[in-house]
Amino acid sequence: MGLLVLLGCVSLWAGLALAEVGSSFINCQQYLYKTAEPEGFNTQHTAKICQKNEKAYHFATLYDKEGRTPRWSAYTLKRCGKQPNKKQKWFVEPQLVGQHWIPEMRTEEDSGLTLEQLQSTQAISRDYENTNYDRGQLNPNSFQCDSSRRATFTLTNAVPMEPCLNQMHWRKLEESLRDKLTQNCLKEGGTAYLVTGAVAGTEKIPKKDDQEWDRQRTYNRVAVASHIWTAVCCDNANNNLKFSFAILAENKEESKLRFFSVKQLNKKLQEMYSTQNIRVLADDCNAQSQKTQEVLSAIKQDLYSAFWDLILNLYHQVLPSDKRKNLDKETTKVMKSRNVNQGKLQLGSIEIIQEVDSTKDWHKLFVKAYEQDSLSCMLSHATDATGLAYTSGTSGRMCAFQKQKHLPGSDVSAQGYRCFGQACGKHNEKPYSWCYISANKDWDYCCTEKCMKDYKCARGDGGTATCSPQYSSVTVKGHQCRADFPCGLYHQSYYWCYTDYKQNWDYCCAPHHYCGKHDYSYQWCYVGGQTKDWQYCKA
Repeated sequence: MGLLVLLGCVSLWAGLALAEVGSSFINCQQYLYKTAEPEGFNTQHTAKICQKNEKAYHFATLYDKEGRTPRWSAYTLKRCGKQPNKKQKWFVEPQLVGQHWIPEMRTEEDSGLTLEQLQSTQAISRDYENTNYDRGQLNPNSFQCDSSRRATFTLTNAVPMEPCLNQMHWRKLEESLRDKLTQNCLKEGGTAYLVTGAVAGTEKIPKKDDQEWDRQRTYNRVAVASHIWTAVCCDNANNNLKFSFAILAENKEESKLRFFSVKQLNKKLQEMYSTQNIRVLADDCNAQSQKTQEVLSAIKQDLYSAFWDLILNLYHQVLPSDKRKNLDKETTKVMKSRNVNQGKLQLGSIEIIQEVDSTKDWHKLFVKAYEQDSLSCMLSHATDATGLAYTSGTSGRMCAFQKQKHLPGSDVSAQGYRCFGQACGKHNEKPYSWCYISANKDWDYCCTEKCMKDYKCARGDGGTATCSPQYSSVTVKGHQCRADFPCGLYHQSYYWCYTDYKQNWDYCCAPHHYCGKHDYSYQWCYVGGQTKDWQYCKA
């Protein structure tokens, strides 16, 4: 998984690295949070390795001699200057064959061991050749410096990793982790402890399908990981700067990165290993801190900051099978046309939506996104938000994310009208922001700052305008608002919308409320902006 290791590249460095295999991690416990090793991973086939290079210990590894892969590696992040972009030869561990062998990592050629001896307890480079997997480092070389960096290039620190996950998704995660932990942990006087592990699956390499015509080799030797995981803990004397989180991903091409607390990761691993004894870190390392949320948010922003990143990393999530099939069908239809000029094709509008379980959950998300992210979370029916009938098991409610109306380039007026023929702005030398809202040149003010709780917003000239935030397109009766007329005030004292083009309309729950029982036996919500007017509703 190192950033410089693509497709299992090897290198020409011929230096010496040392390791010690034993029954404890006493010589490398400085790489374990609170000097405590992860619990629940040991078996009769595992060996504890203090990875040593040039007379210093650099990280700890628990190695599974039966599966011929590490179960985990524990390490700390180092601050480095610019590191040379060198290729690196991979090493094996002679002491896995027997304690009487010298405690030194060696290349296979220099190990003094026969091929059969090495193969009995560990992976060798030949196991990875001409397979569909990379040698993915658990302790990434990009987190280390100099001799510590070289020490990561041991096959006792590598697992068979799907190339797309290794070189794209996990690589980008490592880049973000290194940057954010340096800024938010190391520079704040903390120590960044990490444990990265792999859950062995049933598949093994090399497979007979990988057979080479010019030589023979033993098949089904090295266990391919089903999942890759990392637990992160920034330990700091200042508890406000201490934080932790965990990441889990399936080892497959279409994998998505899933973020958890360390406690949640423990539970996930317990399910995978069918045991109740898994504990990766000594404690939760202040998992509920505000700093945890800040760092996680920054990492997610790195991973999904652009449309390409979203599609690249979450393709199979944001486009489930039925939608992909529908898009493939429509794309094929267009691309087969002899009348289409492919050189002038452009992608139309994109809507990012999220399923919500209830109106209460939607309202919590709406408030947080509105206050923290300058985003509006528009409540909608799944069928209308996606253009496809929603599948069984979904709530049927979706949140469609939109930028808020006060941001530059908005085409929504203060009271919710869609601008007509122009975006919001100070047109015709007017001192305030406004736009036309009809072909008859009816107009409305536009917000230049957020629509606040008193339903007033700045309009750009020192004055204020009555406003309604973008928040819903579902009426109290559960009907969908007209696409061009979502819930809003529209010069009334209550929230409402048209439901068709025949002037039929219905009330909407106010932005500060949602449809629910609210201590009564029936469902209801406030519909007035400044008033206590209410209506029965259908959640």
